[in-house]
Amino acid sequence: MAIPTADRGQTRRGLRAVPWGAAALACALVLSGCGSDKHDESLGDDPATPGAKASTSTSASASASADPQEAAKAEVITVYRKYWDEQLKAYAKASAADTDLNKYAFDKALSKTKGDLISMQQKGNVLKGEVKIDPKVTSINLSETPKTAAVTDCTDVSKWQLINQKSGKALELPKERLTKFITNVSVRTVGERWMVVDVQQTDRTC
Repeated sequence: MAIPTADRGQTRRGLRAVPWGAAALACALVLSGCGSDKHDESLGDDPATPGAKASTSTSASASASADPQEAAKAEVITVYRKYWDEQLKAYAKASAADTDLNKYAFDKALSKTKGDLISMQQKGNVLKGEVKIDPKVTSINLSETPKTAAVTDCTDVSKWQLINQKSGKALELPKERLTKFITNVSVRTVGERWMVVDVQQTDRTC
């Protein structure tokens, strides 16, 4: 989720951001005076690591469903959740080192996140906090190579905040920013593995 280059007009309307990235990020990293922090309760096995909290638990073991489409959909959702887990680990330290981001993000999605991290490193900022996601597979195609799927997510970044590493202080974000929005996600197979390849935030709330 690359951090979008939002202009000040967009800030008043709610800010467009990325997946990836998110509205809370956009202003914080692109404009000079934004950001803030709160440690999150993480998703997954490591409670000390920021993570995307899903509204429903997911397991790719879709009961080894007799329906290959349902099994594939469950795997796609799991990959998307893992993508968020690893992405938030990276944002929490402004580095993808020691994360498994490369296992779940590819192409535009990976490039966007890496661009965000470079911007954060340059500004000396990190992102911490809880992000809630509620992804649903809206379409899937298993008959072609690569296999493809589309996911629609309701992404809530209201508790995701940016802090300056040097001062340790949270940076204040515009109150008008969009913090809960619909995200459109493209997922496809790379070899045998499903991977998130593009994540686009919309201006629509959810």
